[in-house]
Amino acid sequence: MPIPEHIIIPAGKDPGKGHFVVSMAKSAVRIFGSGALIYGGYYLEQWGSWFILAGIAFLIAEILGVIEEIV
Repeated sequence: MPIPEHIIIPAGKDPGKGHFVVSMAKSAVRIFGSGALIYGGYYLEQWGSWFILAGIAFLIAEILGVIEEIV
């Protein structure tokens, strides 16, 4: 296999402040939705614990997403 003469490495693009602001707004909406899922799970009799568990899982995933954006 021949070695290419020119290797093209794409430059990393900084998404900028606008991307960060929109990403944080989406995260706020998702965190609110997770809280609503957890809160609503308290009022369900049979499936409530699964809704609470799902809300907690979504909340943890979104918090990790926010940390990923910041780091």
